[in-house]
Amino acid sequence: MKNPIQTSLFAIALGAACLTPAASASTVNLPVQNAGFDTATGNLADSWNSNGGSVRGGNEGGFGWTASYFGGTFPTNNTFATTFGGPIRQDLTGPGSTFVAGATYTLKADLFGSTNYKAGDSRMWTLALTGDGVVVAQDQWFSDEFASQKVSNGGAIPDNHIITVNASSTGLTTATLTFTVPAELAGQVIGIRLGGDASAVYTLASGSPATDDYFGFMDNISLVVSEELIAAVDSFYADDTFIGDPITLSWRVVNPSVMNSLTLDSGSGEVSVLAATNPTTGEGSIAVNPSATTTYTLKANGSSSKQVTISGGEISSFSTTSKLGTAANNHQVTLNWQVYPPGLPIKISDGTTDYNVAADTDESGSGTHTFSLTNTDTTFTLNQNNGSDTATVRVLREAGNSAAFSLNKAQLTVGEAVTASWAGTGGDPNSWIGIYNTAQVPNTNQSLQWNYLSGSHTVSGSHPSGSMNFTLPVGNYYAVLFLDEEYTIEQGPIAFSVVEVPPVEPTIKVGSITRTGNSVTVVWESKAGQQYDIYASETMAGAPKTTWEHVGTGLPSNGDGTTSFTETLPAPAPMRRFYKIYESATGQ
Repeated sequence: MKNPIQTSLFAIALGAACLTPAASASTVNLPVQNAGFDTATGNLADSWNSNGGSVRGGNEGGFGWTASYFGGTFPTNNTFATTFGGPIRQDLTGPGSTFVAGATYTLKADLFGSTNYKAGDSRMWTLALTGDGVVVAQDQWFSDEFASQKVSNGGAIPDNHIITVNASSTGLTTATLTFTVPAELAGQVIGIRLGGDASAVYTLASGSPATDDYFGFMDNISLVVSEELIAAVDSFYADDTFIGDPITLSWRVVNPSVMNSLTLDSGSGEVSVLAATNPTTGEGSIAVNPSATTTYTLKANGSSSKQVTISGGEISSFSTTSKLGTAANNHQVTLNWQVYPPGLPIKISDGTTDYNVAADTDESGSGTHTFSLTNTDTTFTLNQNNGSDTATVRVLREAGNSAAFSLNKAQLTVGEAVTASWAGTGGDPNSWIGIYNTAQVPNTNQSLQWNYLSGSHTVSGSHPSGSMNFTLPVGNYYAVLFLDEEYTIEQGPIAFSVVEVPPVEPTIKVGSITRTGNSVTVVWESKAGQQYDIYASETMAGAPKTTWEHVGTGLPSNGDGTTSFTETLPAPAPMRRFYKIYESATGQ
């Protein structure tokens, strides 16, 4: 590390931030955040590191600074230094952090030297104000080596811009920079810059400091603005935030006696509302009745402003359980939504047609509507009351199997592969097939499985025809063939499902069926400990467990061997009688 005595330093010491109004009622101190300069992070702008160094700071000589630098006594409570030559800047935040047209800003700093900086060291101090990061006003102060220096832009350096720097002079000198804001800078963010370019104010004819000689000690940096020139919007609010009945906008302006203009802008241009404002209290109001979401801007003297937005409503949700309209469902999808407040106009657009769905929305703001899809890819947009709040749902329409693209089955069992085949397609090497579940859409959700037409995740050659397999868990899916490694659909989508393997009911072998008069006896092979249910019907139609007569319930077996059941038929007896025997669910 360089010895700080031998390097060009920008040493700064700051007092506490000023957060309260000054004693005079005509001025207000703006908050200068000390930490912005102390640490060279946070509030600092510009790249201090790229200027060749870093900030070194501490309390009363921290980081290597000792009282010897100041003749044995620290002139301030805090000292710290930088080892870079370029400027640093702190942008203000919060109330008062932007320029007000016509207001006068006064930047002050106490400048001082040290016993280690004595005659023969040419140096300078620079203070500047910036608007949105660009210097709008600056001035320089020089060590006494420049007392007789002429400046190429005329005259000599003023006496009050000369700081005596020698072994016996460490006293503070207050430097002041004053700036009155022109109208074109109103609203720009205020910045305080330390260090910079000397040529903007004083261009020295000879003996100019080197580029990295922007240094000096500083303390008690403050920024004061003339309060009496500021007419500012203090409050601006609406008695309702949603479109409906006429809405009253109300406001209060501080210092209305110096208010030359007060305008309201709904986005269509500024309109004066000065006549609607009490010149003594600064209070005013106006009725508006927007038909769409509108942001109103109230501006005093072309500078101080606040905004209020009247909304068309809020959309809490907009969704569908299936993102695919299948042929089995007549290519329909059902959309669901929740809005607030209820009772306002609601429309859904599919890109070509607007549908009024207010009648499909109940008094809680919950709604549902079923749409028939005509396009392969459709994005529905929900809008309430012409408001700015919108929501979208994208859905696809099943294309079904074709000669160009097909699946081997519409339903498969777990473990069984679905085979996607294609023929006569573009066959581009980057084309690919993706598998999605019916709650997903491409380019919004990732595919569950995919391959290039090469059959892998590696691009390889042209494949205008071919096939590939995918194995998936239980669920509802669709397959799509995409073009050129993008999400443009060339073929599909085609729906398919994967289901569990249905349980196989045990086969019960019937030994005999014997009819004697009006009685029928059925004998079957049975298992020990098992119970049986018997169903009977005069025809074979229908499902036995749901449509046939349940003539025997929980009949115990006679053990491993055979068990019989006898049914007495009504008179006259039917010509035919069919029986179905099941193992009872309650059997052991």
